[in-house]
Amino acid sequence: MRVSTISAIFGGLVASAAAQSDLDGSVWKALLNEPQSKRGYSDVARNRPVKRQSGWNPPADLKAPLQEVWEHYEKTYDGGLDANVNTGFHQIMANKGYLNICVRWDSSAKVTEAQRAKIATAYNAQYQKWFKWIYGYNGFPYDNVKVNIVAYAVKDKSLLEGSTDGYEVYTELDAEGVPMCPVACARDAHLDGDYSGCEAGADRHYDHSLWLKDGLEGGFGHNWGQEVGREYFMQNLDSENIHILLHEMGHTFALDDFYDWTPTGITKFIMLAGAAMEITDFDGWMYRNWWYYLSQKNNWGSGKSSSDAAPVSSEAKPAANTAATKAPTETSAPEPATTKVPTEAPATEAPAAETPVAETPVEEAPVEETPAAEAPVEEAPVEEAPSTGNSGSEATAWGQCGGKNWTGATKCASGTKCTQHNDYYHQCVPN
Repeated sequence: MRVSTISAIFGGLVASAAAQSDLDGSVWKALLNEPQSKRGYSDVARNRPVKRQSGWNPPADLKAPLQEVWEHYEKTYDGGLDANVNTGFHQIMANKGYLNICVRWDSSAKVTEAQRAKIATAYNAQYQKWFKWIYGYNGFPYDNVKVNIVAYAVKDKSLLEGSTDGYEVYTELDAEGVPMCPVACARDAHLDGDYSGCEAGADRHYDHSLWLKDGLEGGFGHNWGQEVGREYFMQNLDSENIHILLHEMGHTFALDDFYDWTPTGITKFIMLAGAAMEITDFDGWMYRNWWYYLSQKNNWGSGKSSSDAAPVSSEAKPAANTAATKAPTETSAPEPATTKVPTEAPATEAPAAETPVAETPVEEAPVEETPAAEAPVEEAPVEEAPSTGNSGSEATAWGQCGGKNWTGATKCASGTKCTQHNDYYHQCVPN
Protein backbone atom coordinates (compact mmCIF):
# COMPACT_ATOMS: atom_id res chain seq x y z
CA MET A 1 0.00 0.00 0.00
CA ARG A 2 1.20 3.47 -0.69
CA VAL A 3 0.99 6.31 1.68
CA SER A 4 2.88 9.56 1.44
CA THR A 5 4.85 11.25 4.19
CA ILE A 6 6.25 14.53 2.99
CA SER A 7 4.77 14.46 -0.50
CA ALA A 8 3.00 17.78 -0.24
CA ILE A 9 3.13 18.17 -3.97
CA PHE A 10 1.41 14.95 -4.82
CA GLY A 11 -2.30 15.52 -4.90
CA GLY A 12 -5.06 13.17 -5.77
CA LEU A 13 -3.74 10.14 -3.93
CA VAL A 14 -6.56 7.69 -4.00
CA ALA A 15 -6.60 4.01 -3.30
CA SER A 16 -9.07 1.25 -3.50
CA ALA A 17 -11.22 1.03 -0.43
CA ALA A 18 -11.16 -2.74 -0.76
CA ALA A 19 -11.12 -4.80 2.41
CA GLN A 20 -7.61 -6.06 1.78
CA SER A 21 -4.41 -4.08 1.62
CA ASP A 22 -0.69 -4.73 1.59
CA LEU A 23 -0.88 -4.58 5.38
CA ASP A 24 -3.30 -7.49 5.56
CA GLY A 25 -1.14 -10.39 6.68
CA SER A 26 -3.42 -12.93 5.03
CA VAL A 27 -2.59 -11.44 1.63
CA TRP A 28 0.96 -12.75 1.79
CA LYS A 29 0.48 -16.11 3.50
CA ALA A 30 0.03 -17.94 0.22
CA LEU A 31 3.67 -17.18 -0.58
CA LEU A 32 5.14 -18.48 2.66
CA ASN A 33 5.77 -21.92 1.20
CA GLU A 34 7.09 -20.67 -2.12
CA PRO A 35 10.67 -21.76 -2.76
CA GLN A 36 13.09 -18.89 -2.45
CA SER A 37 16.50 -18.79 -4.06
CA LYS A 38 19.41 -17.57 -2.00
CA ARG A 39 21.52 -16.64 -4.99
CA GLY A 40 22.77 -13.11 -4.95
CA TYR A 41 21.99 -10.55 -7.60
CA SER A 42 25.59 -10.49 -8.72
CA ASP A 43 25.36 -14.20 -9.54
CA VAL A 44 22.52 -13.75 -11.97
CA ALA A 45 22.97 -12.46 -15.48
CA ARG A 46 21.32 -9.08 -15.86
CA ASN A 47 18.56 -8.99 -18.39
CA ARG A 48 18.85 -6.06 -20.71
CA PRO A 49 17.47 -5.33 -24.15
CA VAL A 50 19.60 -6.80 -26.90
CA LYS A 51 19.94 -3.33 -28.29
CA ARG A 52 18.63 0.08 -27.47
CA GLN A 53 14.95 0.27 -28.17
CA SER A 54 12.50 3.04 -28.84
CA GLY A 55 8.78 3.14 -29.18
CA TRP A 56 5.90 1.48 -27.46
CA ASN A 57 5.85 -2.15 -28.50
CA PRO A 58 5.01 -4.52 -25.66
CA PRO A 59 4.44 -8.23 -26.33
CA ALA A 60 1.13 -8.87 -28.09
CA ASP A 61 -0.28 -10.96 -25.26
CA LEU A 62 0.24 -8.10 -22.78
CA LYS A 63 -1.19 -5.32 -24.91
CA ALA A 64 -4.84 -5.62 -23.86
CA PRO A 65 -4.24 -6.06 -20.12
CA LEU A 66 -1.77 -3.19 -20.10
CA GLN A 67 -4.41 -1.04 -21.77
CA GLU A 68 -6.89 -2.06 -19.08
CA VAL A 69 -4.45 -1.03 -16.37
CA TRP A 70 -3.96 2.38 -17.90
CA GLU A 71 -7.68 2.98 -18.35
CA HIS A 72 -8.45 1.82 -14.81
CA TYR A 73 -5.79 4.14 -13.45
CA GLU A 74 -7.20 7.09 -15.36
CA LYS A 75 -10.71 6.47 -14.12
CA THR A 76 -9.61 5.92 -10.56
CA TYR A 77 -7.07 8.63 -9.79
CA ASP A 78 -7.72 12.34 -10.10
CA GLY A 79 -4.74 14.11 -11.57
CA GLY A 80 -3.20 10.89 -12.76
CA LEU A 81 0.52 10.49 -13.10
CA ASP A 82 0.83 14.16 -13.98
CA ALA A 83 -0.02 15.08 -10.40
CA ASN A 84 2.96 13.16 -9.01
CA VAL A 85 6.09 15.17 -9.71
CA ASN A 86 8.30 13.15 -7.41
CA THR A 87 8.19 9.54 -8.56
CA GLY A 88 11.35 7.46 -8.41
CA PHE A 89 11.85 8.36 -12.08
CA HIS A 90 11.86 12.07 -11.23
CA GLN A 91 14.38 11.43 -8.48
CA ILE A 92 16.78 9.52 -10.71
CA MET A 93 16.61 12.14 -13.44
CA ALA A 94 17.08 15.04 -11.02
CA ASN A 95 20.22 13.36 -9.66
CA LYS A 96 21.51 12.41 -13.09
CA GLY A 97 21.56 8.70 -12.44
CA TYR A 98 21.52 7.78 -8.76
CA LEU A 99 19.34 7.57 -5.66
CA ASN A 100 20.32 8.57 -2.12
CA ILE A 101 18.58 6.66 0.66
CA CYS A 102 18.16 7.28 4.39
CA VAL A 103 17.42 4.20 6.53
CA ARG A 104 14.97 4.71 9.40
CA TRP A 105 15.94 2.01 11.90
CA ASP A 106 12.69 1.86 13.87
CA SER A 107 13.92 -0.61 16.45
CA SER A 108 15.84 -0.92 19.69
CA ALA A 109 17.87 -3.80 18.26
CA LYS A 110 21.50 -3.18 17.45
CA VAL A 111 22.75 -3.42 13.89
CA THR A 112 26.35 -4.36 13.15
CA GLU A 113 28.65 -2.84 10.58
CA ALA A 114 28.54 -6.10 8.62
CA GLN A 115 24.75 -6.12 8.66
CA ARG A 116 24.65 -2.55 7.37
CA ALA A 117 26.87 -3.57 4.48
CA LYS A 118 24.48 -6.43 3.68
CA ILE A 119 21.48 -4.10 3.92
CA ALA A 120 23.06 -1.82 1.33
CA THR A 121 23.87 -4.74 -0.97
CA ALA A 122 20.44 -6.35 -0.70
CA TYR A 123 18.55 -3.10 -1.14
CA ASN A 124 20.50 -2.22 -4.27
CA ALA A 125 20.01 -5.73 -5.67
CA GLN A 126 16.24 -5.47 -5.30
CA TYR A 127 16.14 -2.09 -7.04
CA GLN A 128 18.26 -3.38 -9.91
CA LYS A 129 15.51 -5.92 -10.61
CA TRP A 130 13.27 -2.99 -11.53
CA PHE A 131 15.93 -0.88 -13.21
CA LYS A 132 16.99 -3.56 -15.66
CA TRP A 133 13.62 -3.10 -17.36
CA ILE A 134 14.56 0.41 -18.42
CA TYR A 135 18.29 0.10 -19.00
CA GLY A 136 18.63 0.64 -22.72
CA TYR A 137 14.93 1.30 -23.18
CA ASN A 138 13.44 4.31 -24.95
CA GLY A 139 16.24 6.74 -24.28
CA PHE A 140 16.80 5.95 -20.60
CA PRO A 141 20.21 7.60 -20.27
CA TYR A 142 21.84 5.46 -17.60
CA ASP A 143 23.30 1.97 -17.71
CA ASN A 144 23.65 1.64 -13.97
CA VAL A 145 21.55 3.56 -11.47
CA LYS A 146 23.54 3.71 -8.26
CA VAL A 147 21.65 3.28 -5.00
CA ASN A 148 23.53 4.93 -2.13
CA ILE A 149 22.58 4.59 1.53
CA VAL A 150 23.82 7.90 2.88
CA ALA A 151 22.30 7.99 6.37
CA TYR A 152 20.78 6.10 9.28
CA ALA A 153 18.14 7.53 11.60
CA VAL A 154 18.19 5.71 14.95
CA LYS A 155 16.84 6.13 18.46
CA ASP A 156 20.37 6.10 19.84
CA LYS A 157 23.77 6.11 18.14
CA SER A 158 24.83 3.16 20.29
CA LEU A 159 22.55 0.95 18.17
CA LEU A 160 24.99 1.33 15.28
CA GLU A 161 27.86 -1.00 16.11
CA GLY A 162 31.24 -0.62 14.47
CA SER A 163 32.33 2.21 12.20
CA THR A 164 29.70 4.56 10.80
CA ASP A 165 32.07 6.17 8.33
CA GLY A 166 30.25 7.03 5.15
CA TYR A 167 26.89 7.50 6.86
CA GLU A 168 25.20 10.50 8.38
CA VAL A 169 23.68 9.51 11.72
CA TYR A 170 20.46 11.17 12.86
CA THR A 171 18.81 10.71 16.26
CA GLU A 172 15.85 13.06 16.01
CA LEU A 173 12.46 11.43 16.65
CA ASP A 174 9.11 12.36 15.15
CA ALA A 175 5.97 12.99 17.18
CA GLU A 176 5.38 9.25 17.52
CA GLY A 177 8.89 8.51 18.71
CA VAL A 178 10.09 7.11 15.40
CA PRO A 179 13.63 7.93 14.19
CA MET A 180 13.38 10.45 11.39
CA CYS A 181 15.60 11.66 8.62
CA PRO A 182 15.77 15.49 8.55
CA VAL A 183 13.22 17.28 6.42
CA ALA A 184 15.95 19.78 5.50
CA CYS A 185 17.68 17.04 3.51
CA ALA A 186 14.55 15.45 2.00
CA ARG A 187 13.95 15.70 -1.72
CA ASP A 188 10.16 15.74 -1.45
CA ALA A 189 10.39 18.86 0.69
CA HIS A 190 12.89 20.51 -1.68
CA LEU A 191 11.82 19.77 -5.22
CA ASP A 192 13.58 22.96 -6.28
CA GLY A 193 16.89 21.30 -5.42
CA ASP A 194 17.72 23.85 -2.73
CA TYR A 195 19.34 21.88 0.09
CA SER A 196 21.02 24.89 1.65
CA GLY A 197 19.41 23.96 4.97
CA CYS A 198 20.80 20.42 4.92
CA GLU A 199 23.79 20.37 7.26
CA ALA A 200 25.18 17.26 5.60
CA GLY A 201 25.31 19.06 2.26
CA ALA A 202 23.36 18.77 -0.97
CA ASP A 203 25.26 15.66 -2.08
CA ARG A 204 24.10 13.95 1.12
CA HIS A 205 20.42 14.76 0.67
CA TYR A 206 18.13 11.73 0.52
CA ASP A 207 15.58 11.03 -2.18
CA HIS A 208 13.53 8.62 -0.14
CA SER A 209 13.85 6.34 2.84
CA LEU A 210 13.89 2.66 3.74
CA TRP A 211 11.89 2.41 6.96
CA LEU A 212 12.55 -0.82 8.84
CA LYS A 213 9.92 -1.16 11.56
CA ASP A 214 9.79 -3.75 14.31
CA GLY A 215 6.80 -6.07 14.06
CA LEU A 216 5.34 -4.72 10.83
CA GLU A 217 3.53 -7.47 8.96
CA GLY A 218 3.39 -6.04 5.52
CA GLY A 219 4.53 -2.74 4.13
CA PHE A 220 3.89 0.72 2.79
CA GLY A 221 5.34 2.43 -0.23
CA HIS A 222 5.15 5.68 -2.13
CA ASN A 223 7.51 8.32 -3.48
CA TRP A 224 8.85 8.87 0.06
CA GLY A 225 10.23 5.32 0.00
CA GLN A 226 9.28 1.98 1.50
CA GLU A 227 8.36 0.72 4.97
CA VAL A 228 8.66 -3.00 5.71
CA GLY A 229 9.08 -5.15 8.79
CA ARG A 230 12.60 -5.10 10.21
CA GLU A 231 12.51 -8.77 11.12
CA TYR A 232 11.20 -9.75 7.69
CA PHE A 233 13.81 -7.70 5.88
CA MET A 234 16.76 -8.84 7.98
CA GLN A 235 15.73 -12.50 7.70
CA ASN A 236 15.64 -12.17 3.93
CA LEU A 237 18.90 -10.31 3.31
CA ASP A 238 20.31 -13.30 1.45
CA SER A 239 17.14 -14.02 -0.51
CA GLU A 240 17.03 -13.60 -4.25
CA ASN A 241 13.72 -11.75 -4.05
CA ILE A 242 12.54 -9.75 -1.04
CA HIS A 243 9.03 -9.76 -2.45
CA ILE A 244 7.27 -7.31 -0.13
CA LEU A 245 10.05 -4.79 -0.67
CA LEU A 246 9.88 -5.30 -4.45
CA HIS A 247 6.15 -4.59 -4.32
CA GLU A 248 6.62 -1.40 -2.29
CA MET A 249 9.44 -0.25 -4.58
CA GLY A 250 6.94 -0.47 -7.41
CA HIS A 251 4.79 2.03 -5.52
CA THR A 252 7.76 4.40 -5.22
CA PHE A 253 7.66 4.53 -9.02
CA ALA A 254 3.86 5.04 -8.98
CA LEU A 255 2.73 1.53 -9.89
CA ASP A 256 -0.72 0.59 -8.58
CA ASP A 257 -2.25 -2.02 -6.32
CA PHE A 258 -4.74 -4.59 -7.60
CA TYR A 259 -6.93 -5.51 -4.67
CA ASP A 260 -10.31 -4.92 -6.29
CA TRP A 261 -9.60 -6.12 -9.82
CA THR A 262 -7.02 -7.78 -12.06
CA PRO A 263 -6.26 -7.28 -15.77
CA THR A 264 -7.72 -9.89 -18.11
CA GLY A 265 -5.63 -13.03 -18.13
CA ILE A 266 -3.01 -11.71 -15.70
CA THR A 267 -3.07 -13.35 -12.30
CA LYS A 268 0.53 -13.57 -11.15
CA PHE A 269 2.66 -10.45 -10.85
CA ILE A 270 4.47 -8.65 -8.02
CA MET A 271 2.12 -5.65 -7.91
CA LEU A 272 -0.76 -8.01 -7.14
CA ALA A 273 0.15 -8.44 -3.48
CA GLY A 274 0.59 -12.05 -2.48
CA ALA A 275 0.55 -13.39 -6.04
CA ALA A 276 4.23 -13.55 -6.99
CA MET A 277 7.64 -13.69 -5.38
CA GLU A 278 9.36 -11.82 -8.18
CA ILE A 279 8.93 -9.11 -10.79
CA THR A 280 7.22 -10.54 -13.86
CA ASP A 281 7.05 -9.48 -17.48
CA PHE A 282 3.78 -7.75 -16.80
CA ASP A 283 5.28 -5.75 -13.92
CA GLY A 284 8.24 -4.83 -16.10
CA TRP A 285 6.06 -3.57 -18.91
CA MET A 286 3.93 -1.51 -16.54
CA TYR A 287 7.16 0.01 -15.25
CA ARG A 288 8.32 0.73 -18.79
CA ASN A 289 4.99 2.33 -19.58
CA TRP A 290 5.50 4.89 -16.85
CA TRP A 291 9.00 5.65 -18.08
CA TYR A 292 7.73 5.92 -21.63
CA TYR A 293 5.05 8.43 -20.69
CA LEU A 294 7.18 10.51 -18.33
CA SER A 295 10.20 10.57 -20.62
CA GLN A 296 8.03 11.85 -23.47
CA LYS A 297 6.32 14.43 -21.30
CA ASN A 298 9.49 15.72 -19.62
CA ASN A 299 11.85 15.34 -22.59
CA TRP A 300 14.02 12.97 -20.60
CA GLY A 301 16.33 10.44 -22.11
CA SER A 302 19.38 10.30 -24.30
CA GLY A 303 17.35 10.65 -27.44
CA LYS A 304 13.83 10.94 -28.76
CA SER A 305 11.91 7.82 -29.46
CA SER A 306 11.27 6.89 -33.05
CA SER A 307 8.20 8.05 -34.85
CA ASP A 308 6.53 4.74 -34.26
CA ALA A 309 6.50 5.59 -30.61
CA ALA A 310 4.59 8.77 -31.10
CA PRO A 311 1.31 8.92 -29.26
CA VAL A 312 -1.59 7.86 -31.33
CA SER A 313 -3.51 10.95 -30.56
CA SER A 314 -3.34 13.66 -28.02
CA GLU A 315 -6.57 12.39 -26.62
CA ALA A 316 -5.69 8.79 -26.34
CA LYS A 317 -4.23 7.56 -23.15
CA PRO A 318 -0.95 5.77 -22.91
CA ALA A 319 -2.34 2.35 -23.21
CA ALA A 320 -0.66 -0.86 -23.65
CA ASN A 321 -0.28 -0.41 -27.33
CA THR A 322 1.66 -3.36 -28.37
CA ALA A 323 4.00 -4.61 -30.91
CA ALA A 324 6.19 -7.55 -30.65
CA THR A 325 8.77 -5.58 -28.85
CA LYS A 326 9.31 -4.18 -25.42
CA ALA A 327 8.25 -0.90 -24.19
CA PRO A 328 6.66 0.50 -21.10
CA THR A 329 3.07 0.62 -20.32
CA GLU A 330 1.62 3.30 -18.29
CA THR A 331 0.18 1.93 -15.25
CA SER A 332 0.54 3.58 -12.03
CA ALA A 333 -1.30 4.37 -9.03
CA PRO A 334 -0.32 7.16 -6.85
CA GLU A 335 -2.09 5.88 -3.88
CA PRO A 336 -1.03 4.43 -0.63
CA ALA A 337 -0.05 0.91 -0.92
CA THR A 338 0.31 -1.26 2.07
CA THR A 339 1.83 -4.61 2.06
CA LYS A 340 1.34 -6.80 5.04
CA VAL A 341 3.37 -9.79 5.28
CA PRO A 342 4.06 -11.99 8.17
CA THR A 343 7.11 -10.47 9.76
CA GLU A 344 8.69 -13.81 9.45
CA ALA A 345 8.09 -14.16 5.79
CA PRO A 346 10.67 -16.84 5.41
CA ALA A 347 12.97 -17.09 2.56
CA THR A 348 13.11 -20.76 2.03
CA GLU A 349 16.09 -21.84 0.13
CA ALA A 350 14.78 -23.31 -3.01
CA PRO A 351 15.76 -23.93 -6.51
CA ALA A 352 18.24 -21.43 -7.62
CA ALA A 353 15.73 -19.75 -9.79
CA GLU A 354 18.20 -17.43 -11.23
CA THR A 355 16.01 -15.13 -13.08
CA PRO A 356 12.63 -14.31 -11.68
CA VAL A 357 10.10 -16.36 -13.44
CA ALA A 358 8.21 -13.62 -14.99
CA GLU A 359 10.99 -11.22 -15.38
CA THR A 360 11.65 -11.34 -19.02
CA PRO A 361 13.24 -8.18 -20.02
CA VAL A 362 15.69 -8.87 -22.73
CA GLU A 363 19.20 -9.15 -21.65
CA GLU A 364 22.49 -8.65 -23.19
CA ALA A 365 21.44 -11.60 -25.08
CA PRO A 366 18.03 -11.66 -26.57
CA VAL A 367 15.42 -12.72 -24.17
CA GLU A 368 12.35 -14.61 -25.13
CA GLU A 369 10.34 -11.71 -24.10
CA THR A 370 10.41 -9.07 -26.74
CA PRO A 371 12.28 -8.94 -29.90
CA ALA A 372 14.04 -5.66 -30.12
CA ALA A 373 11.54 -3.11 -31.15
CA GLU A 374 11.51 -3.91 -34.74
CA ALA A 375 8.15 -3.22 -36.09
CA PRO A 376 7.12 0.09 -34.74
CA VAL A 377 3.55 0.16 -33.84
CA GLU A 378 1.49 3.12 -34.55
CA GLU A 379 -0.42 2.66 -31.44
CA ALA A 380 1.74 4.13 -28.81
CA PRO A 381 0.89 5.37 -25.45
CA VAL A 382 -0.67 8.66 -25.90
CA GLU A 383 0.42 11.68 -24.08
CA GLU A 384 -2.54 13.20 -22.50
CA ALA A 385 -2.92 16.62 -21.25
CA PRO A 386 -1.84 16.90 -17.65
CA SER A 387 -4.71 16.57 -15.34
CA THR A 388 -5.29 18.62 -12.31
CA GLY A 389 -5.39 16.97 -8.88
CA ASN A 390 -8.21 16.32 -6.51
CA SER A 391 -10.57 18.82 -7.99
CA GLY A 392 -13.69 17.62 -6.23
CA SER A 393 -15.01 19.03 -2.97
CA GLU A 394 -14.27 15.75 -1.19
CA ALA A 395 -11.19 13.56 -1.20
CA THR A 396 -11.91 9.88 -1.74
CA ALA A 397 -10.64 7.00 0.38
CA TRP A 398 -6.83 7.12 0.65
CA GLY A 399 -6.76 10.52 -1.04
CA GLN A 400 -4.82 13.49 0.33
CA CYS A 401 -6.90 15.83 2.47
CA GLY A 402 -4.42 18.31 3.87
CA GLY A 403 -0.87 19.26 4.75
CA LYS A 404 1.38 22.27 4.24
CA ASN A 405 0.98 23.79 0.78
CA TRP A 406 -1.98 21.50 0.03
CA THR A 407 -4.63 23.32 -2.02
CA GLY A 408 -6.98 20.44 -2.81
CA ALA A 409 -9.99 19.02 -1.00
CA THR A 410 -9.80 18.96 2.80
CA LYS A 411 -13.04 17.07 3.45
CA CYS A 412 -13.08 13.28 3.30
CA ALA A 413 -15.76 11.12 1.74
CA SER A 414 -18.25 9.39 4.02
CA GLY A 415 -16.74 6.47 5.90
CA THR A 416 -13.24 7.91 5.94
CA LYS A 417 -11.36 10.20 8.30
CA CYS A 418 -8.66 12.76 7.51
CA THR A 419 -5.57 11.47 9.31
CA GLN A 420 -2.35 13.49 9.67
CA HIS A 421 0.79 11.50 8.86
CA ASN A 422 3.07 14.52 9.13
CA ASP A 423 2.99 18.28 8.55
CA TYR A 424 3.01 17.80 4.81
CA TYR A 425 0.63 14.94 4.29
CA HIS A 426 -2.87 14.20 5.61
CA GLN A 427 -4.82 11.29 4.15
CA CYS A 428 -8.43 10.03 4.09
CA VAL A 429 -8.26 6.69 5.88
CA PRO A 430 -11.31 4.36 6.03
CA ASN A 431 -12.85 4.21 9.51
